[in-house]
Amino acid sequence: MELTVNDIVRVFAVPEETVNGWIEKKNMPCVRANEQYRFNYIELLDWALKKKIRLTPEVLALGDRENHNASVLYQAIKDGDIHYDTPGETREEVLKAIVDVLPLPPGLNKTSLWQMLVAREKMMPTALGNGIAIPHVRNPVVLHVDHPSISLCFLKKPVDFKALDGKPVFIVFTILSPSVKKHLGILSRLAFCLQNAKLQEYLHRKASREQILAEIRVLESPSRLPGGEGIAAIPEENGKEASGA
Repeated sequence: MELTVNDIVRVFAVPEETVNGWIEKKNMPCVRANEQYRFNYIELLDWALKKKIRLTPEVLALGDRENHNASVLYQAIKDGDIHYDTPGETREEVLKAIVDVLPLPPGLNKTSLWQMLVAREKMMPTALGNGIAIPHVRNPVVLHVDHPSISLCFLKKPVDFKALDGKPVFIVFTILSPSVKKHLGILSRLAFCLQNAKLQEYLHRKASREQILAEIRVLESPSRLPGGEGIAAIPEENGKEASGA
């Protein structure tokens, strides 16, 4: 999904001067063609997470048009499950342990998937800072699966993922998607929820599976207003609100 400066101004609810400042001083990912900037939605989410730029409901809606079910993130994490004490002393070892617990289709070569994740990690570290990583935001893991899933792994020991803030990672979300569009929706939903202070607190103290899933469900509730910390009902293309489950 390609965005213009006008799109960024609208969905982030900031003046154009702020966008220009982000480009010049905060390394906002973009390309310049015919004297105009263009932005890739996935790269933009990755950047916003790492720079702790506030995500508005409009940013979420941009990638979430496919996901009209209010509990899509809750269901994805239920399907991928929450894993505690994932072993590994290095990024490579951690990624191997994560691949071993992913809900992969029968017959898929786990070694090949692990090698792909390691290669991508070396090219572009996926640590967001504050102890969290999401392999691989910029390069979706698209497989022949029916529904997106998110496996949340709490590492047994914090591991250096080359995060910009220098902090080791101990919280890893791995997204499996049936399509790039589904990846956009689930990633935007996850990014939005990760701004919530209570969810961050649960993650950093490795709260129970039940507590984390309950908080995700609350954050996805259509009754939560855009001005609050939850997610409002996502508008469809025609401007009407999508119905939640």
